[in-house]
Amino acid sequence: MISSSDLKQEFKESDRFYEDANKDLSLKDPILQEMIRSEFGRDRDRIFFSRAFRRLQHKAQIYSNEKGDHYRTRLTHTLEVSQLSRSLARYLSVNEDLVEAIAIGHDIGHTPFGHEGERVLDDVMSGNDNLGMTRFKINHGGFKHNFNSVRVLDITTLKYQDKPGLNLSWQVLEGILKHTRTKRCKEEDCTKCGNCWDIKRFIHDKKLIDTLYLDFNFSVTLEGQIVSIADEIAQRQHDLDDGLRDASLRLDSNDVYSKIISFIGEIVDAKPVNCKSCSHQEKVYLNDCYNSLDILKNKLEVNKESKNKLYMIDSLVRDIIEYFIIDVYRTTNYNISISELDISRTNACNGTILDKNLVSFSELGTILDNKIESYINHQIINSHGVNMFDGKSKFIIRQLCKAYYNNPLQMPSYVLMRLEKAIRDKFQFYGIDLRLSDIFKNGTKKDITMLIKLLKLDDIPIIYMQGPIIKNPYDINGHDKESIFESINKIGTSEIENDSDRFVKWLLENNYAYLSTICDYIAGMTDNYAKDEYKKLYLVD
Repeated sequence: MISSSDLKQEFKESDRFYEDANKDLSLKDPILQEMIRSEFGRDRDRIFFSRAFRRLQHKAQIYSNEKGDHYRTRLTHTLEVSQLSRSLARYLSVNEDLVEAIAIGHDIGHTPFGHEGERVLDDVMSGNDNLGMTRFKINHGGFKHNFNSVRVLDITTLKYQDKPGLNLSWQVLEGILKHTRTKRCKEEDCTKCGNCWDIKRFIHDKKLIDTLYLDFNFSVTLEGQIVSIADEIAQRQHDLDDGLRDASLRLDSNDVYSKIISFIGEIVDAKPVNCKSCSHQEKVYLNDCYNSLDILKNKLEVNKESKNKLYMIDSLVRDIIEYFIIDVYRTTNYNISISELDISRTNACNGTILDKNLVSFSELGTILDNKIESYINHQIINSHGVNMFDGKSKFIIRQLCKAYYNNPLQMPSYVLMRLEKAIRDKFQFYGIDLRLSDIFKNGTKKDITMLIKLLKLDDIPIIYMQGPIIKNPYDINGHDKESIFESINKIGTSEIENDSDRFVKWLLENNYAYLSTICDYIAGMTDNYAKDEYKKLYLVD
C-alpha cells in the first residue's frame, strides 16, 4: 500500500533551469562541505531574503497595517501559512523544506491593498478598464497574484549578473502558482470564456511553462497541495480572529460561537442513518469525521461559557485550526489509501507527478469551511469599514495607473530602464530599429512624446514617418489606418501567430510592454508607498 511518505519530493539537479548557476556564488570555503543545506532549503532562503518578501509586511490582508498592530498583514498571513504547511508536511512525512519554500513565496506577487488592488490591475490588463484614456480595450492576459508571484521570482527579482530570477526549482514555482485558482471560470467552461489568465504573459521560458502542468488545476506535488489547503485554513481562522478584534464590527464572541456551533449541528444532524453501499473502510472514515465534528462542537460549547473575551477568541482560533488540520490529515491518508496511484510514472525532470488532488478537507470539513467563509463574507468582508478601505484602495491604484500611463516619466529611472529594455526587445524581434539609446534619458521631449504615443496606440499614423527615432521596414502604405485600428480592437493577443498579422502583433506587443511595466511597478508597491506616490502625484504640498 502506498503511503504519503512515498510521494515525498526529492530534489534533482535537473529541477532547476540554470544548471551550475550556484557554483559561482559560493565563497568556496572547504568547510562548506560540512555545512549541508537542502536544495529546497536554498529556494526557501532565497525567497526569505528577497526585497519582495520584506515588502509583504506593509501589504494588507483584509485590514491595513495602519488599522492596528494586531491585525494580519500579508506577511503574518504568509508566516501562518508556512507554519500550518510545515505541520501537515511533518505529519504526512513529506518534504518540509519544499512546503516552506512554497508557502513563503505563495503571496509574494500580491498587490498593495489586497485583492482590491489585484482586481484593478486585472481589469487594466484584461482590457475591461480603459482608465478613461486608452483607445482600445485589448486583453493582455489579465493579472492574478499567483501568476505574478511566479513572474516576480522567475523574472523581476535578480540574483545573478547575467540571468533573471532566483533560479528556483520547478516544484516551488508550480506549487506557488497552484496555491489558488488558475482559471477564472469552471474548468468545463474555460474554452468558452476565452478570458482566462495567460501564463505566457507572465513568464516566457517554455521549459518552465511545461513544468507548471497547466492541464491540472491543482499542484502535481503533495507538498504543493498541502500549501494550498493550509492557505485556506489560515484565511478562515485569522479572518475570524481579526473580525472579532475589530470593535467597529461589533461582533459578539458568544454570537460567533453560537453560529459555528449551529453550523456543526446542521452538518451532524444530516448524517445518514446507514450507508449500505459504503465499504468498511469508508464507514470507519466517515464515522471518524463525524466524531471529530462532535468533539469540536463540545469543545466550543464549553469555551463559550468563559467570561474572558480574549480567551474565547484565542481558543476559537486554536480549535478551528486543530479541527481542520486533523480533518486534512485524516482525509489525505484516506484519499491515498483508496486511490490507484502509479508512483513509478515520471516527468521530464524525473520526479513523481500526481494526477489527483489528494490533500483536501473531508466532505464534512468542506461544508463547515464553506459555511464559515460565507459567514465571514457577510459579517466582515461586506462590512462598512472594510468596504471603505477597499473603495479607497481601488481609487488609489487606478489613479496611479492613469498617471503613469499618461506620463511614464513620473516613474523612477530604474522602471524606465526596464521599460526601455522591454521596448527594445520587441523592436528587435520584429525587425524595427529604435535608433536612440537611453531614450527616456537622452531623448528630446518630442522624441519621447512620439514614442509614448506609439506605445499607447494613441497616434498610429506616426509609424508612417521615417523619423529620427524609429525606422520601420514594413510596407504599410497599402494599409488603411482605420482597418489597423479595427484589427487591434478585434484580434486577441494569443490569436496573432501568422506573418500576415505581424505588424499588428508588433503594435500590440509594444502596448503590452508599456502596460505590463506599469503593472509590475505598482504590484510591487507596499500600501504605504502606493499612498505616498498618490499624494506626490495628485496633492499639492
